Amino acid sequence: MDSTSHFDSSMLMSAPKEVCKVLSVEDDADYQMALMNSLSALQYDGKKVEFLKASSASEAAVVIAENPDIAVIFLDVVMETDRAGLGLVGTIREVIGNDLVRIVLLTGQPGMMPTDNLVGQYDIDDYWCKSDLTQAHLQTIVLSNIRTWEHLLAMQEARHSMQLLLFSSQRLSSKKDMLEYTHSILEEISHLLKIEQGGIVCFFNSEQEKLEDALIVAASGEYSPYIHQFASMAIKDEILTEAARQTSLSKKHTFLEGFSVLYFSNKELDGRDYIVVVKLNRNLTSNEVNLLQVFCENISAGFRNVALNNKLSELAYIEPTSGIHNKNWLVREIRHMFSWEREKAKLLMLHVEDLAYTESVLGTKYCDQLTLSLYEYLCDFFDNAVDVALFERDTIVMLIYDNKEYHEANLEQIIHPSVTVEDAIHSLDLTISLVNFSDFPNYEAEQLVSVGKSTLERAKYEGVSFLAFSEELASAMFSRYELLKELRDVILQDEMEVYFQPKVSLIDNKLIGFEALARWKNRSGNFVSPEQFITLAESSGLVDKLDRQILRKTCKAINELKDIGVSVPISVNVAGNEIARPNYFEQFTAILCEENIDNNLIELEITESQFIEEKTTINRHLDTLKEIGVRVNIDDFGTGYSSLTYLSTLSVSTIKIDQSFVWRMENSAKDWKILKMIIELGRSLGLDVIAEGIETEQQKEHLLKLGCEQGQGYLFAKPMPLTEVMAWVKS
Repeated sequence: MDSTSHFDSSMLMSAPKEVCKVLSVEDDADYQMALMNSLSALQYDGKKVEFLKASSASEAAVVIAENPDIAVIFLDVVMETDRAGLGLVGTIREVIGNDLVRIVLLTGQPGMMPTDNLVGQYDIDDYWCKSDLTQAHLQTIVLSNIRTWEHLLAMQEARHSMQLLLFSSQRLSSKKDMLEYTHSILEEISHLLKIEQGGIVCFFNSEQEKLEDALIVAASGEYSPYIHQFASMAIKDEILTEAARQTSLSKKHTFLEGFSVLYFSNKELDGRDYIVVVKLNRNLTSNEVNLLQVFCENISAGFRNVALNNKLSELAYIEPTSGIHNKNWLVREIRHMFSWEREKAKLLMLHVEDLAYTESVLGTKYCDQLTLSLYEYLCDFFDNAVDVALFERDTIVMLIYDNKEYHEANLEQIIHPSVTVEDAIHSLDLTISLVNFSDFPNYEAEQLVSVGKSTLERAKYEGVSFLAFSEELASAMFSRYELLKELRDVILQDEMEVYFQPKVSLIDNKLIGFEALARWKNRSGNFVSPEQFITLAESSGLVDKLDRQILRKTCKAINELKDIGVSVPISVNVAGNEIARPNYFEQFTAILCEENIDNNLIELEITESQFIEEKTTINRHLDTLKEIGVRVNIDDFGTGYSSLTYLSTLSVSTIKIDQSFVWRMENSAKDWKILKMIIELGRSLGLDVIAEGIETEQQKEHLLKLGCEQGQGYLFAKPMPLTEVMAWVKS
């Protein structure tokens, strides 16, 4: 049955009601009276709540039919029959077609039917046992359901109003462009009034312009030659001229013998007045005037809709500050391309380096002008068809339609452009990615933009100025994505392994400690390079979890080694910029406490480059770590390219010479001298010096000769899981 056939929701759509109606359907007179007494003084939002009563389902049906604006119905399940209440629900929803009223089902027999079955089979809104309802609870139920009913009613009223608007302007409603819409007005009026003389539509601003200077944007019939001219060229009849002027002043329609002059305004949306002049070959009847008046309401609404659509399009597809198309427009443009356009289209995504820094120094206004100057520069550079969009504050996208091949050499003027800003030359550095649409015919618009952005990020990461997206790059990105998914599972499930590499005395090969190293064997059974997966963990926000897991497993290893009589410190590395997190050191010391670790058995290894980049943050914590007995080592020393003066200001205990110096010292006099200098510097500052990557006895002897007495490398032992470490120690 059609649920709207007997219930017209427009019966509810009147002025705001001062009374909210609640119906109680109850065959128990005593309970009915108790219910009324509990709710008698109830008010909702300053409105009186009126209570209606019915003692049976049949009586309630009549009351409901006479009062379509009932907000809430309290309905007893069992009345004339065991299912009378549920039958009334069906009548309300299916026969009367009222799907707004809130139905609260009451029962004195809670075991009669489970609540979930009721809600699943019947369109009810609440279900209560009478014995559970207090006065306060009843009032809460009534008020919350009235509020819900009003919200539903408001939404239905909005839908109904929209339907009326659409039905009254069927032909005009599809017009979204203002010029197309104005031409359609003349066509529809001619069709409606059966006239063929013609008319004009003029735009002007009545506060700044005279009507005579209004621009004709649409014309039909005998006025067709006057399109894009001033109104004074078409309106030459003095009576008509005066009528049009009075219409503009009074802001009301004027109906003359032989003419109709219609006025519309949209100042709050586009700041314009509209004058429509229609020439008639007869006088209009009163019915036709009324019909035109009604149609004018549709026209007025249509003007608003078109203007609003233009505004929304501007907001959706135009960056407001620069007036350049945005990325929403870009995706739409690609999505609507013809196949022949995609064959020759290509996307260039250009990132302006250091724009944020420029803005902080020279200001937002300067950077806005810089962006516009670059936009004009790009449009001038490409002499073929080109579309430009502002993807992000510092990123511009270009759609180029030509058969030319682009590469770094012929884009040199784009990679390093010079533009004029505020009468001065400003030089820029750009990073560019390229996507040829013809190479990826099955990619959706969003995918093409996404790979353009990914390729741009890859170019920035690799430090190159230009990078084209390719099948090889797509495969690498997909592999990276799959690897990242697997890494996420490994870290979240705490399955990352820890290997330990011994540190020894170069004098007597005695064990002096270990370095803990994260190791990951993927599903294929192959080890993934730590450099690869740690970079992935940093970029995906997983590195903090990885750090904590490695530290905790290292602490457990310390305790297991102590159980077999081995008590040497183990150093753990800090990945990426995690050390800059405000709570990193708090979490670090908390784990030591939780695992009951002697602080002198754990060491923290921080790369030299991290010391340089995060020295302000690190310096605040190093003294604290030293005080509690945690030693701090500088890893990869000699690769930071910085001043060595910072060493005297840091509370560190050890410097670890990067393995590259060890490997090259026998073949490079410079590396030998650097190595000697580092060892002497460390000893002069009272720091331990340990060399990494020792692989031969000769390297070991050279290091001893230079004064380095500690080392680690494959000469002594490779990194091993804890089980192998324990066997190695015992042997």
